[in-house]
Amino acid sequence: MRKINDVVEKLLLCLAGSLFAAFILTVLYQVVARNYLKISVSWTDEVAMACFIWAVFIGAAVAVRKRKHYVIDIFPPQFVITQRVLRLFGSLACLPLIYVLVVHGNILVDMGWNRRSVALGTPMAYVFAALPVAGLAMLLFSIEVIYDDMVALCNGGKVKRMNEVEGS
Repeated sequence: MRKINDVVEKLLLCLAGSLFAAFILTVLYQVVARNYLKISVSWTDEVAMACFIWAVFIGAAVAVRKRKHYVIDIFPPQFVITQRVLRLFGSLACLPLIYVLVVHGNILVDMGWNRRSVALGTPMAYVFAALPVAGLAMLLFSIEVIYDDMVALCNGGKVKRMNEVEGS
């Protein structure tokens, strides 16, 4: 499972980085076209928005695996088992959100086939598809994270993930 997630994570990071670069270049082009070339380019808003949405949702999926979302430490690091229980609870609490992203994201994608973007005329389903795709990636990563949490909890909090830094 970890090897599959490693490959998925690398692909998603490459895709998110490329989309973010496309976002930056599109906005840069829009600024140059409007301020220096004195032309209005209508499609740049939609392309930048789509790239940004996809990059953010894909980044959020990778953040689930790396545990880079916001965390508030309530107990000191000496409370290892308590910290592990809270981490497991946090991982399990993400599952309803993942459900919403996948199930209701698919409903939104279905509705998006009937909606067209104004400037490009493409179906909005392509933009909305970021939700279920990111949700599926989050589900895949959550399975690994929850498994790691349960193993660590069963071993008294002593086991660490291979990529986890000492002291975190």
